Amino acid sequence: MTIEEQGVRNPLVAMLELTGEEKLARGVLHTPIEIVQQPVTWENTFARVTSQSAELRRFLSQMLPASRRGSAPTVYLVGAGTSDYIGRSLTSVLRQKWQCDVIAIPSTDLITDMESFVVPGRDYLWISFSRSGDSSEGVGVLEKALQEYPQIAHLVVTCNKDGKMSRLCADVENTFVVLLDDAVNDRGLAMTSSFTNMVVAGQALANLTSLGSYRP
Repeated sequence: MTIEEQGVRNPLVAMLELTGEEKLARGVLHTPIEIVQQPVTWENTFARVTSQSAELRRFLSQMLPASRRGSAPTVYLVGAGTSDYIGRSLTSVLRQKWQCDVIAIPSTDLITDMESFVVPGRDYLWISFSRSGDSSEGVGVLEKALQEYPQIAHLVVTCNKDGKMSRLCADVENTFVVLLDDAVNDRGLAMTSSFTNMVVAGQALANLTSLGSYRP
């Protein structure tokens, strides 16, 4: 028996049907909508990555050549808090699809002890996940790495075109920005659609050579 058949209203639907004033008073102005919009926004994220797939393949092919597996870089998935969990969600699929070492490292660790994570002479690709692109840890890691380790390549996945991380990568070699739709730049306290859409973007990156198979 469904909750509707039991005479119990779906709480998410109930929140969506509140007036604007009621939503504001209860602190649910944004999050219910951001939860509900996820299936539609996943399609948009997939389309965005697909539209950049040729450029992304060129960018990644410089570091992930299929014929030189032994020289593939070490990939760090970088984020703070909830964004760190995005990296942890993607390590296995990226490791299997790219056939290289993929490690999720919190940006809070990198910002305080970056030297311990960089082995001289080794190639690296750091993929940073940040909803706002303005978090102090994420910006700090990117700024320090670009300045002190210019040989490291960076791919930034973010939901905010005006974020500082996007701006830092402008016209900088060895960097690429995957910008998601502003609709998933969650305004609520919890990361909901921003979290799942950045995971979808990461899975699409792992499957760049077979996006048609990944889409379903």
